[in-house]
Amino acid sequence: MVDSLELDLSTIQFDLLSKIKTYCLSLSPYESGGLILKNKKIIYFKSLCENKYNFYPDYEFYLYLRQPENISFCFHSHPDSPYPSDNDIFFIKNYDIPLIIYSLKLSTFLGVNIKNEKTIITRFIEEAGVWELDDKSR
Repeated sequence: MVDSLELDLSTIQFDLLSKIKTYCLSLSPYESGGLILKNKKIIYFKSLCENKYNFYPDYEFYLYLRQPENISFCFHSHPDSPYPSDNDIFFIKNYDIPLIIYSLKLSTFLGVNIKNEKTIITRFIEEAGVWELDDKSR
């Protein structure tokens, strides 16, 4: 499991969230997303799905997932609710990478991480801060 987000987001939180928001809004109303790598690089991905309620990035996204030790977290947008879908839960459980969801409609972020098979930890980022997405009590 991911023990912490090694990326020091306390100094770049606003800038990072601003970049994610700008990118996601540029492709609204469709879902979009990307990865934040440990070296602080942001990799953006459009969804290949024509349904605005699904995020299916191209194969390059999955190539990055083959080296999860290089990824701090994944992000993507939802047209409406910031809460995780069944696909989001499946992704987090199988790839063990924290997820940030941006709601296009509500203009808010939600951080999601898995504590164990049955518990999902969610925090609104505006309240908790990006750097608190991990659960230190594991």
